[in-house]
Amino acid sequence: MAMPGAPRTPRLFLPASFGEGMTEAMPHLSRLAAAASLLAAMTLTGANVAFGKAVVAEFPIYVFVLFRFAVATAALLLVAGAESGPRLKDMTQGQRRDLVLMALFGMVGFTVLIFEGLKRTAAADAGIITATLPAVVALLGVIAIGDRLSRPQAGAVVLAVAGLILVQASGAASGTSTLLGNLFVGGAVLCEASFVLLGKRLAPPYRPLRLALGANLVGLVLSLPLALMELPTFDPASVRPAMWALGVWYSLAASVICLWLWYRGLPHVETWLAGLTTAAIPVAALGMSALYLGETIGPARLAGAALVIGAIVLGALAAPRPPRP
Repeated sequence: MAMPGAPRTPRLFLPASFGEGMTEAMPHLSRLAAAASLLAAMTLTGANVAFGKAVVAEFPIYVFVLFRFAVATAALLLVAGAESGPRLKDMTQGQRRDLVLMALFGMVGFTVLIFEGLKRTAAADAGIITATLPAVVALLGVIAIGDRLSRPQAGAVVLAVAGLILVQASGAASGTSTLLGNLFVGGAVLCEASFVLLGKRLAPPYRPLRLALGANLVGLVLSLPLALMELPTFDPASVRPAMWALGVWYSLAASVICLWLWYRGLPHVETWLAGLTTAAIPVAALGMSALYLGETIGPARLAGAALVIGAIVLGALAAPRPPRP
């Protein structure tokens, strides 16, 4: 379907015929409502960071990644069939490729790299690196699919990055950073940026629940070889029942609820604005860390959070520029 601000002639890796043969149009959302849906998805994603840290303290990382996709796939199999629109089996070869890449980079890749990075670098450094995500998405959108940013839009991206740096740098916890750890976190940022761009190619015509099911099925298959390295030494009895329950919630929130909210809003906004809403991830993580882990939030971090929220509102209200010819 045609989207405000979407390029009529995609560039680089976007096939010009993408979207042809759509069997059913997706329900229209206003630009502001779509941005709110994306923001809700990213806020929930950020809130899950504190829960994820608690869970992987008892689960091996790769076992938990497999568990996440297994739980989410089982839940989506129960509900996705009732959703209208084209089915996953009707995907073209190019769409299947995009689905595999999206799951590989945006789900398996991001999860593994961010956890591996946090094992090797200070949380403050990791936070500053992930603060570049909105700018990375906006830049890739300009380079790859011809997005054009107006001055207010570019200002919103800069404002979001400034706010995130302030959030993460203020009151930074001491720790040891390594180049390898920082590279892992940087790789996670690129993975998440790829997730945003690839989702723009699949969200129309595929509906949110079915697209989430496809992504989780692929993630389940891709994570199995990694989990096989840890499964022989994993003792399920070593994980407390409360952590099993928390792991189930994390899986459903991250791979079902968040994806439904994300794919619901993604077709109706430009790539740069979708990337801007990812600025909510570290801000929400900060709030949940205070509530769940008992960490202290100072005035500087609150100011940074206010900058991020203001940037998202400014970006949602800024009029989109026409695409490059």
